[in-house]
This record gives sequence, C-alpha cells and structure tokens, in this order.
Amino acid sequence: MTPSATLVKDTIDDLRAHAPFDVMEAAHLEVLAARLKLGYYAKGDVLLSPRDSVIEHLYIVQRGTIVGRRKGRDGEVDELTLSDGECFPVGSLIGRRATVLTFAAQEDSFVYLLPLDVFEHLMDISRPFREFAVHRMASLLSMSQRALQSRASQSVADTRDLARPVGTVLMRPPVTVPPDRKVRDVLITMHELRIGSMVIVDADGNPIGIFTERDVLDRIALGGISQDAPIEAAMTRNPFCLPASADVLEAAQVMARHRFRHVVVMDEGRLAGVISERDLFSLQRMSVGGSAKAIERAGDSEALAVAAQDVRRLTATLLAQGVGAAQLINLVTILNDAIVHRALTIAGRAKPIPGATWCWMGLGSEGRMEQTLSTDQDNAIIFEPGREDPEPLAAAFRDWALEANTILDACGFPLCKGQVMASNPRWCMSADGWRKEFDRWLRATTGEALLNAGIFFDFRALAGEPAPAHELRAWLGGAARQHPIFLRQMAINALAVKPPLGFVKDFIVDSGDFPGTIDLKQYGARPIIDVARVYALREGVAHTNTAERLRAVAPAIGMRDEEVLALIDAFHFIQLLRLRPHEGSEGSVKLPPNRIAPDALNELDRRILKEAFRQARKLQNRLEMDFAA
Repeated sequence: MTPSATLVKDTIDDLRAHAPFDVMEAAHLEVLAARLKLGYYAKGDVLLSPRDSVIEHLYIVQRGTIVGRRKGRDGEVDELTLSDGECFPVGSLIGRRATVLTFAAQEDSFVYLLPLDVFEHLMDISRPFREFAVHRMASLLSMSQRALQSRASQSVADTRDLARPVGTVLMRPPVTVPPDRKVRDVLITMHELRIGSMVIVDADGNPIGIFTERDVLDRIALGGISQDAPIEAAMTRNPFCLPASADVLEAAQVMARHRFRHVVVMDEGRLAGVISERDLFSLQRMSVGGSAKAIERAGDSEALAVAAQDVRRLTATLLAQGVGAAQLINLVTILNDAIVHRALTIAGRAKPIPGATWCWMGLGSEGRMEQTLSTDQDNAIIFEPGREDPEPLAAAFRDWALEANTILDACGFPLCKGQVMASNPRWCMSADGWRKEFDRWLRATTGEALLNAGIFFDFRALAGEPAPAHELRAWLGGAARQHPIFLRQMAINALAVKPPLGFVKDFIVDSGDFPGTIDLKQYGARPIIDVARVYALREGVAHTNTAERLRAVAPAIGMRDEEVLALIDAFHFIQLLRLRPHEGSEGSVKLPPNRIAPDALNELDRRILKEAFRQARKLQNRLEMDFAA
C-alpha cells in the first residue's frame, strides 16, 4: 500500500529534525519516507538480538528510547541508549552480519523500519546518507561545524574590537591608480609607501580591481606578465566590497571563508579604503605571527603575561572562524611552548643557567601537546652533569626553575597543586636519577606508581638540549615492555573510569557540587588518553600525543583505519567542547573548566557527544579483551 502524499510529507518533516536527514536531497527523502513503516514497541519488547542472523531493516527511532545491551567478559553490562532520530544497527547492515547487541524498548516507543533494499539504494544515490552510514562520527562532526562556528562567532562578536564598524578602523586613505598605469610604476609606489595593496579605479573613482602582494607572486613573478604591461592585466577584477557599517568580525569571517587577505570598504557608494588581514590582526593583536612576536619580545613577566592573554583571545577568534580542535590545540601548544621558552629566558637573567646539558620537559597534557586554555603546570628537568657533582647542579637548576614556575603562574598557568614542577627536588634530576625513578615505578604496582606513570610517562623535550629526554624515551620504550605486570595494572587502571553513558537517560551526570554536569576531562578525554598510553608503552611507540599514539598502534592491535579515524574524531570533539565556555542547563551559571551540562547542549551536540563516548567505550572494550587473564 502506497502512503499518501500527506503522510510522506509529515514523515519527511519529522526526519528533517535529525542528522543525516536534515542535509539529504528532497527527492531522496521522498524515496526513504515512501518505504518506511512505523512500528510500535511496548516497554521491554525486544527488537533485535544476536540470535537474529539476518538483519532486514534499518531502525530509526521516531519517539521513545531503545537500549542495546551485551554482557562483557567480566560480567559488566555494556549499554547503548538510542533516542529520537537515531539509527541502528548500521554497522551490521553494511557488514551483512548479526548484531552483537540485544536491542529492547526502554519505554513505549515508535520506530521507523526501512527495508534493506531501500537502505542499499540510498547508500548508492545519497552521498550524505552514505557518508553518515560509513563514517558516522566524521559526518556528525561535519554537520555540527556550522552551528559551532555560529555560536562561537556570537560569543566573540560581543567583544568591543570585533563589533566595531570596519569604517572606523581603516588605517589610511585608499591609494588608487587608473587601469592603464604600468605595473612597474605600481610596484614602485607600493614599495615607497610600504603598502600591500592598490585599488584600481575607473574614471568615476569606482573600484574595478585590486592589486596585492599575492598578485605580484602569482601574476608577475610566476605568471610572466611584463612590468611594462598595464596594471589592468595583473589586477584581481571585481574585488570583494563591504560597506563601512559592516563590523570587524564580518570582515574577518569573509577573509577566512574566501581566503581573501584584503577587502575593499565602501561608504555610501564611494571608496573609503582597504582593510587587510594584517590590519585586523594588528587591531585585535590576534594573529599567530603577532602573538609569537609579542611573546618573543616580552622583556619581563608582566609583558609576557599580556602576550599569554592575547593567546587566549586569539584562540577564541580562531574557534569562531571554524578552526578544528586538532589544529587549534596544536596552535595553543606552539604558542604555550613559546611562552615557556620566554619564561625560562627571563628567569635565567636573574639566575644564570648552569653550564651543563639540560632539558626542560613538559609532562601530562603539555607533554602530549594537548593543552587546553585551563591547565596547570606539569614540568620537570633532566640534565647530564658530566664531571660535575650533580647535587649542586640540581640545586642551581631548582632555583632557576622556581623563578620560571612563578612567571608561568603569572601568565595563567597555575602552580601544580601536586607540586609536579621542575622546582620540586623530586622532579629535577640527572638522567641516571630519572631512569632509576622510572625503573622503581615499573617494578611496583602501587597506586602512586600508576598515578605517576600517567603523568611522567607522557614527557617530551620542551626547551634546552633534547638529547637527554630522547634517550630517556628510548630507554623507557624498551624497559616498559619488560614489565607486563605493570602494563596490566595500567590497563586495569585505564578501565576504572568509564564514559558516562546512561541506562535510563543518555548520560550519567554528577549529583554533587555541580549537579547535572559531566567532567569532560575525567570521563571523556581521560579514558581515551589512558588506553592510548598503555598500548603505546606495550608496543614501544615513542609518540606522546594521543592521536599519534592511536595511529601508530592501530596495525598492532588490529584496528581498522575507519575505526581509528572515528576514535580520533571523537577525542577531538571532546577536546573542542573543553575549549568552549559552557553554562549550566538553566543558562545562567557559568561552569568551571572541563564541566559541561548535557541538557544545555543542542540536540546535535548531544548526539555527537554520545557517539564520542561510545567510541571511548569501544576502545576500552578492546583493551579489556587484550589484557584479559
């Protein structure tokens, strides 16, 4: 029986509220809606189980809650909660295999059923549907990107500089030339005035083109246009124009979206000037190069603290422009490393660095190159004393480190509450001392040894001579594999904290000081970080970054490429959420760093977060099987 046009339309409207149906073509949605059947399942009814050898339908939750369960090898039940708009069992349909979970209705539920032949047909004709089915995590992240940009842009747009009209921040009157002016003359003028662009105007003063430093390379140096040719031959025609009333943020977004470096500004139909990417960054003190230079030029701790604050402002701006979590955290790491280098230099002026081979090591998130904007200090010193007595050298290093730790504290990196800092005598040692300490931990199975391994085994060379740190890494790579009991204890420790996927609701939330929230660092990032560390130590992988560790160990642990990509995407999404400021579910209370209220997220973000937690749980299940007795 063919459904009526009204029913098909109502079904499409229902599906449009969820991914991936919200980005599918109307014709493809009609094919889908016309073949769907709506089934009712009472609380406790089983929809699918491993005993069903052939999967004949894709199930789409229309309304209600479906829970998939299976019992792990340790007797613990693994659960998957599905709510409105979610699909299952996609992997089983694609792989033509039975599901490993038993799916049952948690409450009275309505579920759409899509026949297998229509599922396969949609996989052929609809790219969004196929991408979602094959690469679900990446597809969800892509769908979320525009919304993330919009929300971040709105928060940044509230700042004074970015909300100013571009007409009020023009640096100079426009420099114009007619289209018949020779290229050579234009280049001479640009050099003499030290400007990066010239506007080409017609007889009435209207802009018809723009000539920039990029055109010099693309069209003169590489394109072969003669310097005796008219500038009209080398200019970029129909330059992008903004009204003078447009705000600075809009100009920045236009440049980011279209890869422009210059935008022409018009005021009531007349040329008002040109605003460049350099102008915006100069105005806001928000460019990577500008931030790096400000850090390098900082002469004291006060100036360095100002530069560190600019790094945080830059991060907010780049988040608004849609920079991904991996790139953004990498940028934060680079600039934070520069801050550490400068802090060490400033501290060294008062207390000269001793004449020994030394290396300042970053630990924890800094060692993994995964710092967010809210992180305390975790650092240490390793040195080679040569013929010198190591004790006086260590004392001199600690005095210098104390000054550096104090400067970094002023720059927004709080002193470590656990005293994991280079100024602590325990963490300022010779290379021989570090090997002995690591060896002691590897031979122990105490909680303290495991806790220290979770911090110190993620070390990397950050300043000074990297050789001592690299040699220690090579030694640890061999030593760790000789202590399987310790690795097994690390694996057990990595399984102690589970991603907070709920049974009745999507998430298990805290009920203590911050009710209704989740600690993303503890319950989201940590499970993935801890498992990646265990595998890296077992396989002798030298990487400290979590994503790099996962890529490196994947072949050894039998993880397929698509599984690795989904897991890394999940980890990066959790990191991205940690970078964003959050409010409680009432929308009025700003939460502490790393805290998030799932109820305050939009539907798509909740769905992606749930999928990210599922990926973390799957990784833990793999570790549990690999280290089973």
